[in-house]
Amino acid sequence: MTKHIENFKSWSESIVADVAALKALLESEKAGTESRRLAAGALSYLVMRLDLVPDHEAGIGALDDVMVLRVCAQLAAGHGDLGVNDDAEITLSRMANEADQIADFLGKGPYDNLRKYCTKLAETVVRGRVPSLVLADEEARVALYREVDDEIKKTVPVIIKDAADAELRLKSYLTHKLK
Repeated sequence: MTKHIENFKSWSESIVADVAALKALLESEKAGTESRRLAAGALSYLVMRLDLVPDHEAGIGALDDVMVLRVCAQLAAGHGDLGVNDDAEITLSRMANEADQIADFLGKGPYDNLRKYCTKLAETVVRGRVPSLVLADEEARVALYREVDDEIKKTVPVIIKDAADAELRLKSYLTHKLK
C-alpha cells in the first residue's frame, strides 16, 4: 500500500478520539471563538451530504473526512491556546501535525485550496446550523453531536484493495473539487 493511503487509512481508526478532541475544543470556554468555530465546522463536515469525496466511493469515501478534521485542527492550533484537557490537546496536536502529510500528498496549491475550504467550514451552514449557532446554542450543539455519533456508528472499516488506484482517485476528487 502506498505510504499516503496507508497513513490516511490508519486515521480512520482514530476517528472516535479525534471527534472527542474536537468536541472538547468546541466546548472549551478558554479557546478562541475562531478555533471553536473551526471545530464546529469540522464536525459538521462529517454529516454534510455533499462533501469532497462521496461517502459511498469505495475505499476512499471516508478519507476526506479524516483529512478535513486534521486540517481544521491545524488551523485551530494556529489561533493559540485551545484550552482543552491534556488528552484532547495531545490528540489535537497529533492531528495538526498529521495535516502536513496531506500537504505532502496534495502539493502546495491543492493543499492551500483545502485549507481555504476548511476555513470556510467555520461559517458554512450544514443541516440548518452555522458553526456560530452551534457555539451559542446548546440544543444545536447536542443535535450536531448526536448526528456525528450516528454517522460514526455507520462508518465501516476502510478497505482498500488497490492503493495506487485509491491514491489516484482521492487526489483526483480533491484537486477537482478544490479548484
